[in-house]
Amino acid sequence: MDKKSLWWWKLVAPHRGTLMAGLAATLLCSISAAWVPYWSGRAVHALELAQYARSRRLLIVMLVFTLAAGFGRYLMRNILIGLSRTIEKLQREELFAFLLARPFVFFERQRVGDLMSRIGDDVGNVRMATGPGLMSFLQAFSLLPVTLGLMIHGSPQLTLAVMLPFAFLGLGFYAIGKASHRTQQKLQLVTSALNTFSHETISGEKVVQAFGLEDQRIAGFRELSLQQARLSIRQSAIFSSYGPLSMLMGGMAALVLVAFGGRLVVQHQLTLGDLTAFTGYLVALTWPVMSLGWATNLFQRARAGQERIDQVLASPEQSLPEGPAIDLPTNPTSLALDQVSHRFGTGRGVGPLDLAIPAGGSLAIVGGIGSGKTILLQILAGLRETQTGCFKVDGSPLEPANLRRHWAGIGWVPQEAFLFSTSLRENLTLGRPDATEAELWEVARVVCLDELLPRLPSGLDTVVGERGIALSGGERQRTALARALLRRPRLLLLDDALSAVDAETESRILENLKAYLGDTTLVLATHRVFVAELCERVLVLEEGLPIQLDTPARLATQAGAFAHLKHLQSLERELIQAP
Repeated sequence: MDKKSLWWWKLVAPHRGTLMAGLAATLLCSISAAWVPYWSGRAVHALELAQYARSRRLLIVMLVFTLAAGFGRYLMRNILIGLSRTIEKLQREELFAFLLARPFVFFERQRVGDLMSRIGDDVGNVRMATGPGLMSFLQAFSLLPVTLGLMIHGSPQLTLAVMLPFAFLGLGFYAIGKASHRTQQKLQLVTSALNTFSHETISGEKVVQAFGLEDQRIAGFRELSLQQARLSIRQSAIFSSYGPLSMLMGGMAALVLVAFGGRLVVQHQLTLGDLTAFTGYLVALTWPVMSLGWATNLFQRARAGQERIDQVLASPEQSLPEGPAIDLPTNPTSLALDQVSHRFGTGRGVGPLDLAIPAGGSLAIVGGIGSGKTILLQILAGLRETQTGCFKVDGSPLEPANLRRHWAGIGWVPQEAFLFSTSLRENLTLGRPDATEAELWEVARVVCLDELLPRLPSGLDTVVGERGIALSGGERQRTALARALLRRPRLLLLDDALSAVDAETESRILENLKAYLGDTTLVLATHRVFVAELCERVLVLEEGLPIQLDTPARLATQAGAFAHLKHLQSLERELIQAP
């Protein structure tokens, strides 16, 4: 067998002990079940000879073997189905841990719906194969040799005649299995696309409704649903062919048994008891043989699913270092960039850039849309690797080995504030689970949330809903800022963190931040000049390149982008404040 055909072995190999116990239970079930027709035939033959006492004893033996088969079946199902559930649990945990250990860039090229399909449907398909599917194969291949041996012992001629139809059954199963595998691969791709489309539509329902795109999205969903339905129907048709094919071959075997076996009985080459036993053998073989088709289909689905799981696990990005508990450093961070750059294939990005931010210093990054502000902050946060140059933290190059220490001292507020579907308290204490009530109210005061909390139904324990839907955009941003401040970070990175806050509240927050931050190193990206004036220096970017770097006061007096932007925003403020 090639490696692809043994994909399941790498899953069950770590559980050899459990697998051996399941195999032993399967052998007990199969061997006992195979001998039941034999003792039944012996009992019938004893009746033929009018040996009634012997017939009763043989029926008792048959009952013992039937009970043993039932007990073995119970153990087999309990052990092997339990094994598949254990494998499912471990595989889901492995996938989830793998995804959490992926770097930032991994998720830029992945679709959430596709990942959910792999961690859900694909793992479920693997579980079905390593549980019911494997159990059916073990049962069939353990029952077949014993049953064949007993049949050959009874009549080699009749055995050959009865088993001939089953030879064609194997060829049919092979052809059906190949078709099933191809169809399942297409079906899983379409299911993944459907999940992604649904996730994007539901997540962006406000945009869909605002632009009146309901009919367009419904049409797209209908098209993907039709594709999935067609492939599902095709897969169901392929799967459904296993049963009729098995029944056809079983019926032909029964026909041969009656015709040829009856002739042997008439010719006294076979006893009536032997013919009865052969009938029992066929009945005993019927379900295992039929389940082989079902199990083959499960393995084809699981193989396609495992290939998709392996594609994720084979992602080329280097895993992030493990995250043991790290004591938060207290001294502020110093940052230095030496000819650092990160550019995408389109040419957009940032750099080459030389920059030094002393410990306890503050820097505002100003620029238009696509100027590289966010990418630069992501580099400073250690979320995105530099393509060229050297990025140093506290005088040492930032490498994977010290990423966790760097992150331990960071307060990070991205452009889009993400809140979890829990209480406001749990969202605030995400980075500081041990924060006291006094600390929570302190950061709430700094970001001007202290006025909101008394109006919430349960105060800090109010559940904010999925992505913080119960809060406004400005309230979500202030919550994310408070979450970052609660860590008492040595480096605070703000990416347009107050863009959804009104001007008056923004001014109050900025004044509070000046007193709260102390000697924390601050880097913020903003398009508002008056926010940038909070910092000691301002870096102006254009198409990822630095065009100005100085104090806000000096830049305001120099001809350039910063002075022009300040002039425009000053006029805007005057118009807003005018009666």
